[in-house]
Amino acid sequence: MSVTRALALNTGVQIAGKIVSTIFGIVIVGLMTRYLGQKGFGAYSTANAYLQIFALLLDLGLNVTIVSMLGEHAGDEAYERRAVSSIFTFRVLIGFIIFALAIPVAWLFPYDATIKLAIVALIGSFFFTSLNQIVIGVQQRHLKMHAMAISENIGRAVLLIGLIIAIKLGWGLLPIVWIVSLGSLANFIINILVARRYAHFSWNIDPAFWWIALKRSWPIGLSIAFNLIYYKSDTLVLSLVRSQAEVGIYGAAYRVLDIVVTIPFMYAGVLLPILSGVWAAKNKERFAHLLGQSVHVMVLLIAPIVVGTFILGTRFMALIAGDDFASAGNVLKVLILAAGFIYVNTVFSHAIVALQKQRAMIPWYIVIAILALIGYILYIPKYGMWAAAWLTVFSEGAITIGSIWVTRRVSHTHLPTRQLTAAIAASAIMGFGVWFTQSLWLPIPFLVAAALYPAALFILGGISLKTLKEILSARKSSSPTLPNSLS
Repeated sequence: MSVTRALALNTGVQIAGKIVSTIFGIVIVGLMTRYLGQKGFGAYSTANAYLQIFALLLDLGLNVTIVSMLGEHAGDEAYERRAVSSIFTFRVLIGFIIFALAIPVAWLFPYDATIKLAIVALIGSFFFTSLNQIVIGVQQRHLKMHAMAISENIGRAVLLIGLIIAIKLGWGLLPIVWIVSLGSLANFIINILVARRYAHFSWNIDPAFWWIALKRSWPIGLSIAFNLIYYKSDTLVLSLVRSQAEVGIYGAAYRVLDIVVTIPFMYAGVLLPILSGVWAAKNKERFAHLLGQSVHVMVLLIAPIVVGTFILGTRFMALIAGDDFASAGNVLKVLILAAGFIYVNTVFSHAIVALQKQRAMIPWYIVIAILALIGYILYIPKYGMWAAAWLTVFSEGAITIGSIWVTRRVSHTHLPTRQLTAAIAASAIMGFGVWFTQSLWLPIPFLVAAALYPAALFILGGISLKTLKEILSARKSSSPTLPNSLS
């Protein structure tokens, strides 16, 4: 099986699972926003944003580093056993420390008691998600992403059932937050039970390997620390200077953004060990090909989403979250631009890990984080969620430029400009069709988009017949092994 088809199949499995998961997520968000209202959902969003900072600190860059290291040592079972067990143990230990610290720190913030208790209740969700990231890294290495899709959807189902019960019984915010943590626990348990069939998650206190991994991951960890300043500090600053109702509106739009940007991270997680193996083998031509095609895939996916959101964003948010959150659609129209940058940057940031040039990105993260934080402090008190949204776009755009510059300087790769231009043009054609049907029953513009975009894409050469044949090829083959499948 070729790498292109392996990536397509694994990403396809993830996307199929993500479609189901997204449906669950949309229903869950809709129930929560309608039940909690702007203020209640704002409190949930504040607790969520607060804990995301600790979760990003917990990452330490190990999530992508372990995937890259496993890709470089493909076939070495002893190395994989040691790496997985020791990093998993390390994540458990550090997780306990960091999230235990999050509780007393929360009491230093001027939030009311409900938000502080919601933070405590939500810790389980972030802790089990952080452990799950290591499990998913192993699945990415083995190209076994069906397990992740199944476990995620079971976790969402648990959350949805619990949420319906809580709403029917009128339990309020705090029990709902505890149910969110329960859903994350269900996701983690199922995922690790399946992954244990081909990976080792035994307890392994191995400081020597921790040091090896941290020496390599610290530039990523430091970059993540600065990344969290511009990615999540906006909601925290907003929660301190504006009403919880406004935080709720911004949080609803941001929740949609979070759902949209899961797809590039799924794809890049599968791509990373392959890129690492190719670069380690000094196959620069293959590296450039995979990188270029991956950027092409990301633009193919996000371009129609950006165009469609500009036209239908307000109606879409009203449908999902209720009429009280219709104004979040206008905020989403701004944030979707950030999603476009994130799709492209995800490929380049993972390529940088494969190139082991993470240190070169640190100055970019530092400068952008400082500029964004200054912007948040100066403009959010006056302009509220609009300043937060536009500064998010600026930050993601700037870091994308930095990632592209570093990657091209090291690998000397070039972007498939003709294919990218075709994808953008096809999205514009689709946009005209959606624009003329936007006032009709909402499924109609969606169907118009689904018909126009692939047709325009194919006519303009945005996707080739050769690539389609390779992806859809029915020839039988076992799951690809790395790096042999890279030939």
